[in-house]
Amino acid sequence: MSRILVTGAGGFVGAAVADLAARDGHQVTVLVRNPSAPRVVALAGRCAIVRADLADGQAVRAALMQARPDIIIHSAWEGVGGPARAGDVQLDNIRTTVALLDAGIATGAGRFVGIGSQAEYGRHDRRIDESAATEPFLLYGAAKLSACHLTRQRATEAGIGFAWLRLFSPYGPGDNPNWLIPSVAAQILAGQAPRTSAGTQKWDYLHIADTARGVMAAALTDSAQGVFNLSSGRAVTVRSIVERIRDLACPGLALTFGQLPFGPNQIMHLEGDCSRLSAATGWAPRVAIEDGLITVVDALRQAA
Repeated sequence: MSRILVTGAGGFVGAAVADLAARDGHQVTVLVRNPSAPRVVALAGRCAIVRADLADGQAVRAALMQARPDIIIHSAWEGVGGPARAGDVQLDNIRTTVALLDAGIATGAGRFVGIGSQAEYGRHDRRIDESAATEPFLLYGAAKLSACHLTRQRATEAGIGFAWLRLFSPYGPGDNPNWLIPSVAAQILAGQAPRTSAGTQKWDYLHIADTARGVMAAALTDSAQGVFNLSSGRAVTVRSIVERIRDLACPGLALTFGQLPFGPNQIMHLEGDCSRLSAATGWAPRVAIEDGLITVVDALRQAA
């Protein structure tokens, strides 16, 4: 078993990864700014919780000196939604990511796994693999891409393992309530028809259980080097997702599509080819979107 340090455990993906790693018997340390965050509190007892802001280099180095991780899984990232995606906080993310890796190298870490984003690719409107051009149109994607390049170079120079996972649209119980799937599910459970676009865009959603398993597969496979798509490998229309949620949460509710216009940068086909990660690690997605939506609706129903 490995000593694993996870950043971003207060977030949706980081918490799921830390939880899975701990349940699988690894010695897990989570580096968080807010130990009282609900997702972090839920990890107490299974993970060592260390409070540190990634912007505080001294605190980060001290935490790594104490934890001495074999593997660092970096999920923390500021400004993942809203106007901050185009804000200068993204530049800070680049600096803190590189500083985290540097501290890990200095304290003996043997592997670094960064959570990137499909936003690094920009707009392609087709199924894309890792050879696709990287042309992000938001600072968020550009910063993720920059962090990928810089950490890969640093890791190569230091002779440690490196994997960067470009994540495609994770979803599942406990997700940010403002994202499409939980927002639509909550409205339909309340008997309200959501206002949506035409829903003709095709999207690649990956269940959080598959997301966590994919991250861990990359973390524990020393031969998995470089950039990988972490996706379901299947795109479905947003309309079909909304209709499936309706059928689960409030059968018979009348839906109207097309009330909202598409945004100026709307990507109409976002689908990641995940075969490279599967070939490298043996990981494969298990939860089809039709089944994953059941877990979302059930969780919201139980929380009501």
